[in-house]
Amino acid sequence: MENDVDIKLYNQYINGKKEAFETLYKKYKNKIQYFIYNIVKDHQKSEDITQEVFIYILQNKFKKQCSFKCYLYTIAKSRALNYIKSEKRKTQIAEQYLKENEEEQDILELIEKQENKEKILQAINLLDDKYKNAIYLVKIEGMTYKETAEILGQTTQNIKNLVYRGKKELRNILIKKGFDEMNKISKILIIIICTSLILSGIVYATTKIYEGIKAKMTPTYTSKISSIDTNKIWIGTFNLVWNDFMNDIIGGKIEFEDGYSELAEELNKQTFTVSELSEKSYYKIHGQSTLKLKEQIEKGIKEKFNENSKILDKVDWGNPDSYTLYAMLKKEFNYLEKFPTLPNSTFGNSDEKVKYFGIDSGTKDDAKINVEVLFYNSKQDFAIKLKTKEGEEAILYKSTGEGKSFEENYTELLEKQNSYKGETTFQKNDRIKIPYIKVNEEINYDELCGRMIKGTSWYIRQALQTVDFELNNYGGSVKSEALIEALKSSIGQIERDFSFDSDFLLFLKEEQKEKPYFALKVDNTDILVSE
Repeated sequence: MENDVDIKLYNQYINGKKEAFETLYKKYKNKIQYFIYNIVKDHQKSEDITQEVFIYILQNKFKKQCSFKCYLYTIAKSRALNYIKSEKRKTQIAEQYLKENEEEQDILELIEKQENKEKILQAINLLDDKYKNAIYLVKIEGMTYKETAEILGQTTQNIKNLVYRGKKELRNILIKKGFDEMNKISKILIIIICTSLILSGIVYATTKIYEGIKAKMTPTYTSKISSIDTNKIWIGTFNLVWNDFMNDIIGGKIEFEDGYSELAEELNKQTFTVSELSEKSYYKIHGQSTLKLKEQIEKGIKEKFNENSKILDKVDWGNPDSYTLYAMLKKEFNYLEKFPTLPNSTFGNSDEKVKYFGIDSGTKDDAKINVEVLFYNSKQDFAIKLKTKEGEEAILYKSTGEGKSFEENYTELLEKQNSYKGETTFQKNDRIKIPYIKVNEEINYDELCGRMIKGTSWYIRQALQTVDFELNNYGGSVKSEALIEALKSSIGQIERDFSFDSDFLLFLKEEQKEKPYFALKVDNTDILVSE
């Protein structure tokens, strides 16, 4: 029963297993928050009260006078009613945002007329709640990203992404509402695709242009690219550990008991496997989370890549219930000839100048050997390939990529290349201008964590991925780690009790026959043998 599972989790927490309470928290957080919101009618406050409820559970030992679930909702109701009685409700998020952020250098500077405020309020109300809450805490309450992350139960980087993307989504909403000033803004995203043709291995990554704006990592090659997102990046390392988890541990598709996961469904397709890579470019292993396994990983990546891990220390090494799946992917490549450095210049609509390399009218011709033209249809629709000494290829496609996945964009690129009839060699009057890129990111895929895997006793404690990517006038490099730490909990191994001590049915049939020849329903003691 559900309460038995909850009680076992709670008792495990009392006995020192912090992960058990994390599981309870992730199981009930959204449900409790929704319940509280229906009382206080305030998104931000409902999150605050939800945090208070779980803090109370942490600080006060649960007494089994009712189910754990009932206990949670009772405390939640009490806290919500106390809030209504003791505090006046705060001004609506949208109104405070307009009032307190007039000095901020963002899109609201473009809206000056009083008669437009109603439209802006309507636009803000159309924002997804996850954006409104993040913007409210950071921009209105003045909380740090770290504090906001703690309140909302997210990582600091995720909060930064939510605030940034929330503003971009608001911009798009205002465009649709007819603010002509917004239509002047156009974004052209250069998609940098680093491809390895060794054994048809393919690794893709998108650009990171500004040091202050991070790239959003996605674990699937089939994820859609949207202007609402920041720079988006994919590399297949996490797919490798997920594939091993599916094939070697779970033995099939990974689905969660508490509902559907779009992310898990995409990963289950196994669209990227080790067959896409040369053996020399990756290292992977999995096993019980012992210190011996940690040492084995450290030795393995040191010998193969001369690298150290950034994420191994986050594993609960020595926990007998813990299982770790790990992978590292590393590649380095150098152009046939070094590209000259070009003058610093702006990118997109930003006034900030960034570094560039390439070929201009005044540069030497040596670097032209690096470039192969895949197609050129216009100034906004072209692609080139950069050749390297190692046989790796860097393909640059000028496109927004909007509304399509990396996979769909790459397919589109190939179709344009195949239909192109123009000159593919770099000509005397041709120019090429490429920004220097440097990405250093880490993400924990929270959507996959703390959820019991259907039909098993496993759940994922953490699902981590890192990526370090650099592109410059000499060449480039990409290094990525991925890790899944899974726990096999006794709570999933529910004791089965086959006691026919209440209503049951009995059938008798001959072996290999389709239908029984005898049937009996037992619902009272009249036909049972007494002592």
